[in-house]
Order: sequence, then C-alpha cells, then structure tokens
Amino acid sequence: MKTVNHKSVTQIVLVSLLLAGAFSAAGSDETVPQEFAPVFDPHILSNMFVAISELVGPGVVTITSRTTVVTRVPSFPDFSHPFMIDPWGDSFQMPREQEYIMTGIGSGVIVSADGMILTNHHVVGEADELEVVLQSGDRYPAEIVGTDPQTDLAVIRIDASDLPAISIGDSDDLKVGQWVLAVGSPFALSQTVTQGIISYIGRSDVGLAEYEDYIQTDAAINPGNSGGALVDLDGRLVGINTAIVTRNGGYQGVGFAIPVNVAVDVMEDLVAHGYVRRGWLGVTIQELTPGLAKHFGLDDRNGGVLVSQVLSDTPASMHGINRGDIILTIDGETFRTITEFRNMIADVDPGNEVEIGIFRDGRNVSIPVVLGERGADETVVSSAPSTSDDFGWILEELDRETAEVLGDPSLRGVLVVDVNQSGRAASVGINPGDVIIEVDGFEVTSPEELNRMISSTCDVLLLVLRQGHSVYFMM
Repeated sequence: MKTVNHKSVTQIVLVSLLLAGAFSAAGSDETVPQEFAPVFDPHILSNMFVAISELVGPGVVTITSRTTVVTRVPSFPDFSHPFMIDPWGDSFQMPREQEYIMTGIGSGVIVSADGMILTNHHVVGEADELEVVLQSGDRYPAEIVGTDPQTDLAVIRIDASDLPAISIGDSDDLKVGQWVLAVGSPFALSQTVTQGIISYIGRSDVGLAEYEDYIQTDAAINPGNSGGALVDLDGRLVGINTAIVTRNGGYQGVGFAIPVNVAVDVMEDLVAHGYVRRGWLGVTIQELTPGLAKHFGLDDRNGGVLVSQVLSDTPASMHGINRGDIILTIDGETFRTITEFRNMIADVDPGNEVEIGIFRDGRNVSIPVVLGERGADETVVSSAPSTSDDFGWILEELDRETAEVLGDPSLRGVLVVDVNQSGRAASVGINPGDVIIEVDGFEVTSPEELNRMISSTCDVLLLVLRQGHSVYFMM
C-alpha cells in the first residue's frame, strides 16, 4: 500500500506558499532568487492530494439499500357502473395496504481487512437489504452488525478478506484550519474526493443526534457522502461524514463529521455487545445561568451544570451527590456546556469510577462515583432570565387529589394554574401545571406564603416540579 510522507511534503508546501506571498508582496518588478526557484512549485500541492486520493480511495465503499415500505392507500368507488355507484356491489372499500421498495445510497469506510465497514445509522439502519460496492467494482451483500441512533453510527460486515482497510487517525489532534479531504459517493458518484479545511471542532446542539461532538468542515459534502471518510494529509481517517447544513439540499459550505475517536469507541461496543454501553450518573441537570451561579455563591465560573434532581437508587444518590450541587469537573476536566458534560459521562464505561468535582455551600468538594449503565439519561431542563416585574400567574394550593394524579399523594406545594405570557413568571420559564415546592430552600404550601416570600426580596430561587423532574428557576 502506498504511503504519504506527511511531514516533508507539508513543510515544502508551506515554504512554497510563504515564498509565493513574500515575492508577490514585493511587487511585480521583483524577481525570484535563483536558489529558491526549485522550491516554488505549485505541482507539489496537487501531487500531494493525488497521492492521498490514491491511498484512501480503495478503503471507501458505496452502500446501496433496499427497504420495503408498507403504506395504506384509500380505495375509490367503481365509477364504471352506469349509475356511477353500484348500490348492490362493493363500490366502497376499506383502505388497502400496498408495498413498495425504497432505495437509498450512501458511503462507508473499510476498517478491517476481513470486511468490517463503518458508516451512518441513517444509511443502513432501516434497510432490509444492503449491497456494498468496492472501488474495484466488486459487489457484496452486507449484514448489519449493530447500529447506534444516538450517535448516528453503524457497523456492517461483508464476507470478504484482504480488503484495503483505511488507516485510523486521532481526532483529538485535529486543529481548526487543518486541511482535510472528504471521500464518498455523493449523488451516487462513487469515489468522489473533495478538499477543504476544518472549520470548527466540537460542534454540538445541531439537532442531528442525541450525542453530538462534530467536526465542522467546508470540504464539499452532499447527499450520498454520508458514512464516507474525512481524512487528514496522512490519508488517515479522522471523521465519518454525516450531514450538511443546506437550504437547497446541496452543498453550502457547512458539513459535519463524527470524530473517528467517537466512531471507533462506538464500533468496538457494537461489535462486542451489539449495543453501545454508556456511563450513567442518574441526575436531572440544567444550565448554570449567571443568575443561578451568583445565587449559589459561584461568582467566577467556567462551565458547570446545576443538579436540580437526584434520582433514587442511582450512582449519584448512592455516592452523595445532592440537589443544588454544581458539577464543575469530571476527573479534573472542565466542560463548557451541558452537551459536553453528558458526552463525558457517557464516554466512561459503566462500572468505572470517576471523580466528580462539585461546588457546594461555598466550597469545592470532590466525590468519587462508580457510574452505572445508562438505561435512561441525565434529563436536561432549562430556564430563561427574568425580564418583567409582574409575576403574572394564578396559583392554588396543591390538593391531595391533584397530588395523586401527579403520582405522589404526599406531595406538598403550590400549583401554577395559569400563566400570563407577558408576565414575569412566563419570562423565567414557569408553565401552567408546574408545582412550586421551595423558595430559597424553604418549603411552601400555600399561595399566600409563596407570594409573601417572593415579594420580600429581589431575586429568589424557586424549586419547581415539572413532569416528574425538579428544576430551579430564578424569580
């Protein structure tokens, strides 16, 4: 298999580009010194891309899928009867089922010589039949080893040997601005290579999957590229191309790839267990807004999440995590967003111990926790800052009958019956049906008590029960 000398080629290319900029800046009358002329060769960059394409191409495949879809279609009267409708016949019939075949196309990456292929869940997950086409034109039926909709990854297998498996890189080493190539089958055009740079690393909250940590690139990605390879200048796999942002269905300069380190972890679990094992803490968490951080006494913050509820019989409850704790680190590592926190917890194998760094009662505490296996995830809730002085709500004391409907006859609190959308309660995120349990840590049982407590201070902390989960709001 051919190899690319990444370091030497890249250094020469960079020197060439720097010299080109220096000499062009000097003016058109300046001449290039003779000793530098051999270095200033634009063919070097072109030849480098050619070499990478030849190296990577055999390891990228085209995947075609066939899915049988059953739909119900209406039946119409028989208008061939002279009276248009046959009063004695079966003119009106019930809707009938009809089958049709839906075909799809995507890409995949050969990751082992014995036929293991990495791709996207949305390429193969619902398919009844799969066929893999190699660069050589050879075709193989494929079977699904496992899929993970939470990351949109899948592993399939073909019965073949001595396949040209791609070299695996390290996505943790990637930098913004780094050159990358995308290889796949856009619009069924197999072995298409496009070039660009890494535009962003760690893109999340895109809304494509439950666990998101994307590499953003401007290398052209189009429908059919899904599941294909994103490679670096060594020809090493650094990402699995997954999705694009577009207004017209085609390339518009923003594409997303799943980092190869994430993909390999998912693949190993799918091969070994048939599903992905993820760590689980067992808490309800919410964004730590500046107002909440200040209320809990954390003025200088860098990330973190607020624990608004600790579920019973979970790793969090058994190891001493409390409601109101602010989680700042996991094994000493900080995180910027809720998504990063969830990804970090999920990446830990169940049964392993992590050090949870929390801020509690004005001091930092480190708590060792042995994570469980995720059956249900950390629930995420959110709140918004206050913008109005009018409370704008209708409150009632929570009666026993309503508490029973909510699933806890012993529950005490104040029920929010209605909310004026222009009022202060709505602006902070309070909804009808919420039950206010505490104000600044003190239990409340009547609307009068609640109104007295919140009118006596500017900023108060409400603990609200919503759909079985508790969440904090600043009021």
